Amino acid sequence: MTDEIDRLIGAYRNDEAQLAGLEDRVWTRVSDRLNENRTGQVRVAVVALSLAVGLANGGFLLLAPRPVPSELQVFTVSAGLSPLAGLGIPG
Repeated sequence: MTDEIDRLIGAYRNDEAQLAGLEDRVWTRVSDRLNENRTGQVRVAVVALSLAVGLANGGFLLLAPRPVPSELQVFTVSAGLSPLAGLGIPG
């Protein structure tokens, strides 16, 4: 890697106009890379947090008491007559 850099700089040693803004361009690229890395880290943190919230919410739903059947089931629509019965979804 060092040999490659030395070769590239040596090729432009006689042409100072091309080397004039080299340091500024290098630091600009370094800061761009750092910003990309930070964005990736934030993205991973957001995904991990949303996964944790989803798992916690699902866990709380499992602990919630199930509703008991009502005594007023006589007045409910029959599940066999539901338009969703053909799809296998209980009505």
